[in-house]
Amino acid sequence: MRHTHHTLACLMPLLLAAFNSAAHAADTAALAVMAEATETTATAATTTAATTTATTAADFSYSGNWRTLLNSAQINTVGPAALTGQLQPGILTPVQTSVQSELEMKAQYKNWHTTATLHTEKSDSNSAHNTGWLNEFYGNLDLGAWQLSAGKKIIAWDVGYGFRPNDVIQQEKRRSLISQTAIGKPLASLDFFTADQALSLVWVNPAQNDAVNNIEEQAVAARWYQRSGNVDWHGFARYGKHTQTSLGAAFSWVASDAIELHGSLRVQQKAAILQQTAFTGLARSAPWQWEMQNQISQLLLGANLTTEDQHSFFVEYWYDGSARSQSDWRQWLTQNQQLLSMGQQAAWRLAAAANLAWQNNAFNASSNLRRQNVFARWSWQRDAWQTAVDVLWMPEDGGRITTFSQEWQGDRWHWQTGLRVFNGPQQAIARQLPNTHSAYVSATWAF
Repeated sequence: MRHTHHTLACLMPLLLAAFNSAAHAADTAALAVMAEATETTATAATTTAATTTATTAADFSYSGNWRTLLNSAQINTVGPAALTGQLQPGILTPVQTSVQSELEMKAQYKNWHTTATLHTEKSDSNSAHNTGWLNEFYGNLDLGAWQLSAGKKIIAWDVGYGFRPNDVIQQEKRRSLISQTAIGKPLASLDFFTADQALSLVWVNPAQNDAVNNIEEQAVAARWYQRSGNVDWHGFARYGKHTQTSLGAAFSWVASDAIELHGSLRVQQKAAILQQTAFTGLARSAPWQWEMQNQISQLLLGANLTTEDQHSFFVEYWYDGSARSQSDWRQWLTQNQQLLSMGQQAAWRLAAAANLAWQNNAFNASSNLRRQNVFARWSWQRDAWQTAVDVLWMPEDGGRITTFSQEWQGDRWHWQTGLRVFNGPQQAIARQLPNTHSAYVSATWAF
C-alpha cells in the first residue's frame, strides 16, 4: 500500500531594516526585537500547517492491481448442454475461449474503506462485455476493544479450505481457478476483541424483505472465538428471516510445527435449495425454484502436513446435506434421456431442447455437486515458485475434478497457469458438466 505525503511551506518575508544613522541605536534595537518575534510566530505557523497537512495525507492510502485471465475450455460431448446443441443448435452458446481483465482499486480515508472493480470480458461467442461493481464500501467506528462497522463489507468465517459450512455471511464459492476479491454484503456489525477472544454480531442484508435464498435473505449472525493454547475454538449462530435458526462450531489445532487439524459442524433448521418442480413432460417455463428443506447438517474434517523442505499435504472430507441427493441426480439423468427421446419428434424438438437447457440449473443448486466429498492437495513452495496438484473426489458416483497449477510470485507480478479436468465414470455428475477440461493463464500486477 502506498502513502502520499504533501508538505506545504509557508514563506514569510524577512523583516530586516537597515538604518543609515548609528545615532538611532535605541530604535534599531526595538525593531530587531519585533523582527525576532515575527519570525518566531511565522515558524510556528509553518510547522503547524505542515503537521496538519501531513496528518491529513497519512489518513489516506490506496493500492490496486490489474489482472488478466485467459481461459480455454474443451466443450463436452455429453451432458444436458451437449444434448441441447444436438436438438437445437444456438440455444446455448458454450464459451471455448475467453479473455478477462480487471482493474481493482482499494482506498482508505480515516475510517472509511472502499474496494471497486472494473471488469471487461471478450469471448469467442460474443463481443466485449464491460461492467463494474463495488466490492466494499464501509465505515468503522473504533471504540477501544469495541468496533462498529456499517456498509458493504466482506466478512468470511470458518476454518475449512475446500468448503466452509459456517461461512454464513459471505458464503463465497471455494476452489476457484484464481484468487479474486469477493463481493461483500450489506451489513452492520459490532465486534469485541481481546488478545485471546473475539465476539461478533452481524445484521446482514438489512434491506432485504422478500429474498428467499440463503445468500440474499435478511439475517442476524453471531460468532464467538477463543484461543486456548494451540487450539482455536469457534462458535456460530444465525437466524434468517426464512431459513430460521442454524448453529455451528469449529476448531483449528496446531498439533506441532508440521501438523494442523481442523473441523467444522453446522446444523440448520431450514435451508433454501434450488429444486426442480417438474419431472415429467415438457415444462413451459424454467422448472426450478427455491424451496425450503428441513433439518440440514454439514460436516468438515481436515488435516495439513508441512515438511521442512516446504512440501504441503492437505486433505479434507466434508458432507453437505444441502447438496442434491443420490435419488435427485438419478432422476435428473433419467429425465435428460427422456427429453432427448422427445426431441426426436420434430413437433417437440424446440421445447425438448429448451427443457434440456434448463437442466443445467442443477449444477448451481448448491455449492457442492455431491453431498460427500474428499479433497486432497499437494503443493511445493520453492523460492518464488509454487507447484500444486489437487483432486476433489465424489465417492457417491466416482466423479473427480483435478487441478494442476503453477505460480510465480514477485514483488509486484503474480503469474498463474494451470489445467482443470472433469472426469470419472460416464454417469458421474462431473462428466455431465459443459466442459471436459479448462486451461488458464493469469497475470496480476500490483501497485
